[in-house]
Amino acid sequence: MGKRVQQSSRRRFLREAVALAAYSVLCSGQTSAQGAFDLGRIAITWYPIFLYHLPTTIGLEKGFFDAEGVRIREIVGARGGGETIRAITEGNLLLGEAATAAAVLAILRAREPLVIVGAGVKSPGDIAWVVLPDSPLRRIEDLRGKRMSYTSPGSVTEQVAIMSLQRAGIDPKEVRLVASGGIGEGLALLRRREVDAAAILEPTYTLSASDLRILFYARQYVPLYLQTVILARKSLIDRNPEVVRGFLRARRRGVEAIMNDLREAARIYGRVNNLSEDLGLRVLRNSGVHVGAYYSDGRLSAAGLQTVEEGMRLSGDIPKDYRIPWRSIVDQRFLEADQRIGLP
Repeated sequence: MGKRVQQSSRRRFLREAVALAAYSVLCSGQTSAQGAFDLGRIAITWYPIFLYHLPTTIGLEKGFFDAEGVRIREIVGARGGGETIRAITEGNLLLGEAATAAAVLAILRAREPLVIVGAGVKSPGDIAWVVLPDSPLRRIEDLRGKRMSYTSPGSVTEQVAIMSLQRAGIDPKEVRLVASGGIGEGLALLRRREVDAAAILEPTYTLSASDLRILFYARQYVPLYLQTVILARKSLIDRNPEVVRGFLRARRRGVEAIMNDLREAARIYGRVNNLSEDLGLRVLRNSGVHVGAYYSDGRLSAAGLQTVEEGMRLSGDIPKDYRIPWRSIVDQRFLEADQRIGLP
């Protein structure tokens, strides 16, 4: 697992982005002879290890994007949070899926020419924190005065770690939060006893960390959290709005396909990651995919956005009295009418 994560590192991605920059400029944003719009490469957080990409991957396999006249040459991944945003911006990509808090910061603070056009994952799923087998920690309250890792600044793990502590009645300042750089790196810190609890997701837990003990799941304290959003570059929206609509329609069909045949979805996820179908099914079930609790079909959630905003205040990403102008940074025109909501 550590090797796979290392292969998706930012350093490797940036090398590839530089090498293929000329190619991206020439190929992305063009219409092929067959009439399909060529998006080139898109970025999806933590591709292919974790589940975020699956609706898009299934949509590609089943021809849903082809049917919408949208061509995707490659999905690239990064280690969550700001790493995925950098993959989009430094790679000059037209579209991607990234952690909501990181997306908001990129738009508001860094003034990146990006717009939120839809939702990706709507709950914390199977995000958990683990401890060593001989750890004296038995519940989240035992983390007072201890060290707890998350992946990277602006990541989902940072946000839900802080909110889980706060909702458990713990001042986050009572816990030393450590940015490890990734899931595998956090587990390495834990095994070296440099932190007391580390963030984890499936399939990492089953594949390489089943000897560790789960201390708590984020969903116990933060059941509704809009993990990821779909981002489009403003130039794409202005020049080719039908491509954004087509992408979102195809991804929605991918979510529906997962719900209609969970075992087939598990096979596809397993094949991409060299996992068995049974393990793929376990990952999907542990995240609540089978009951519709994990993926959004593209529609946003007012409560989920407000939870993200709460987490950003607690982490210091935004001032305590600041209100995120969701109506200025979100554009729902590309969603179907039944998917649009009243924004906070």
